[in-house]
Amino acid sequence: MKLSLAALTLVALALVPAAQAADGRLSDCIAMQKQVAAALDSANPGDSTEKARTQANAARSLCASHLYAQGVARYSEALHLLGHG
Repeated sequence: MKLSLAALTLVALALVPAAQAADGRLSDCIAMQKQVAAALDSANPGDSTEKARTQANAARSLCASHLYAQGVARYSEALHLLGHG
């Protein structure tokens, strides 16, 4: 029983850094979403604005699916389309 408890404790401790890393990427998604939202608010209507909005929607979906790196990449593309990247 003590061996099982020790093994379970080691597994739990091993998962802490992974959870913290995932949270860090989530915070990147949140920060990028705020930047893109501000850029969209100040953007002039046009083709690139609509493309950026499409990229931002895709990014939001990816981040919600825990695909943080892909979401951040889409947000970055949206900023580029808006001339902020």
